[in-house]
Amino acid sequence: MAAFYPTPALKKAMPWLPGHLPGTTPYNAAGGAPQPSEQQGGQPGGAPGLGDQIGVPDPGIAQHGSITIAGRTLPLPAGDWHPILTARSGAHGELSQQVLARTDRGVVSGVIVVRATQQPVPADLAEQLETPCHDDRDYASHISDRAGVSQECSYTSNAVLENQSVSTDPFITAAFSRMRTLGFPIPSLMINVGWYYAAAAGKGTAHIETVETLVAPIEHGSRQLLAPPQYWNKASVHKNPDAAQFIDALDRWMIGWSRVLRQGFDGTLNPATLVPPLINDPSAPRPA
Repeated sequence: MAAFYPTPALKKAMPWLPGHLPGTTPYNAAGGAPQPSEQQGGQPGGAPGLGDQIGVPDPGIAQHGSITIAGRTLPLPAGDWHPILTARSGAHGELSQQVLARTDRGVVSGVIVVRATQQPVPADLAEQLETPCHDDRDYASHISDRAGVSQECSYTSNAVLENQSVSTDPFITAAFSRMRTLGFPIPSLMINVGWYYAAAAGKGTAHIETVETLVAPIEHGSRQLLAPPQYWNKASVHKNPDAAQFIDALDRWMIGWSRVLRQGFDGTLNPATLVPPLINDPSAPRPA
């Protein structure tokens, strides 16, 4: 998962993507909100970094339908989505980031990690963003590139969240730390559907957006996995009918959802189209 484990090449070429905040103090280990001095970061050596900012929104807010990030529309799957953490990073604030969590009957049934560029970045970085789509451990992947115009891919994989070190990315670690401190019950494993898109912006640059949607394969209203942990890898998932059905349903949903994400990026999304079953992923809330 690029959002959880960015490739060394990508981190070297663009240190602030996908989530390292140059010079900022990570979210404090105790899980509380950053102090005022922590909310504005800086470059190494103490110089202020204009784009390095962390925001701690009110998690009591419930968002539906869509949100706006980097001037683009991000559609949201069904349910109540709560903002957990936001950030702007890069020397000129090139990258906007946000983590949202969905709760259903008090349990986290989904997490979204979105990153979008405010300004064009070098186009050759887009190819590195596709690396997770070529991972043999993926359940499935879909790649669609138009040379000189756009690069797009999506994939389905798993993410084990049962330990405290959720990610090597300090932004994601901070978000999950805050969720735990706030008492959000997080399942031990979630299935990630990642979407990556880069649109050429001219002169060897591109606008990039990545959306990681983690969906919990759990019984509704509990943290109980639909199948034991050993069945949630590519080699054994089809040995358990419940796990196989969930993965197949999620992959089918992601094919349609990718089109909606792209429409949000392009500015062509019609909010009236965000209706069931399009917005209903396999873990979408059901009537009580």
